[in-house]
Amino acid sequence: MGVTILSDFDGVWTDQAFEAENVKLYLVAEAARLARIGADEARGHFERFERIVKDRPERYGWAPDGRITAYVDEDPFCEANAIAMYLEGASGDEIASTYRAAILDANFESMTRFADHCFMTATTAFRTQHPPALVPGAKQMYEAIVAAGAEIVVVSNSTSDKIVGWFREIGVDATTGSTGPMRVRGSAGKMTLGTSNDAISVGGRRIFVDRPKYRRVIEEEDPDLVIGDVFSLDLALPHVMRAAGLPGAARELVLRRHPHTPRWILDTKADGAIDRVVEQVADLAQVVQRLPSSRG
Repeated sequence: MGVTILSDFDGVWTDQAFEAENVKLYLVAEAARLARIGADEARGHFERFERIVKDRPERYGWAPDGRITAYVDEDPFCEANAIAMYLEGASGDEIASTYRAAILDANFESMTRFADHCFMTATTAFRTQHPPALVPGAKQMYEAIVAAGAEIVVVSNSTSDKIVGWFREIGVDATTGSTGPMRVRGSAGKMTLGTSNDAISVGGRRIFVDRPKYRRVIEEEDPDLVIGDVFSLDLALPHVMRAAGLPGAARELVLRRHPHTPRWILDTKADGAIDRVVEQVADLAQVVQRLPSSRG
């Protein structure tokens, strides 16, 4: 049996900055529309909100239930959610309060719900308006990894339709079925935290690791290697599982580096949790050749 790679999608097979910027612009436009504030004025307001969250990245990020599941400096896709988190709690900021009141009056339960709506709407529109935003040479990268003896299971918070569609448009026969060299498990809920507050500390950040949906996928797939670009979402739980010797724990944890990857992760490889850092998913072909499977 070959090596099984459990791979994230956005940020591993894509460079997500352009798509993430579209999400943020849509959030600004929708907030401006609901608050009846001009586009240029709103853009200035949200540039200030963004500066605030990026100046204190340890306080802001994607927080679906109020707990940060990934920090704003880990992933451009977290920026819109981090701004929404600021709007939720900025009681002393009159301008932020104006946007918050308008959004809540529009029947959104919270700023998180509003940010989720903006994310889904903007990413759906992006797929209809732009070609697949896969990294250049993605098909050749896939073929090299498979030729090295691996099967790839893409596990992502993005929808299966998006992932399968993008791969098939470049000639990769991705499938949501149970067999094949490229299988896709979208809407994986990596961000979903369980009832406990189990956490680890990396670079002074608290990272929650009770992620029951993601853990179930890991246990079912039993990978040899996990690759992701966001430590909190992709690699923190596999690290904890490996340290505890739990079923499904991978032997190799790999981070794909981006220009935005924060120093608190890179400088110590997340306090030793990460085995290697790569520039592109293509680098996995050589890793696979040196990592014969111990499964089955």
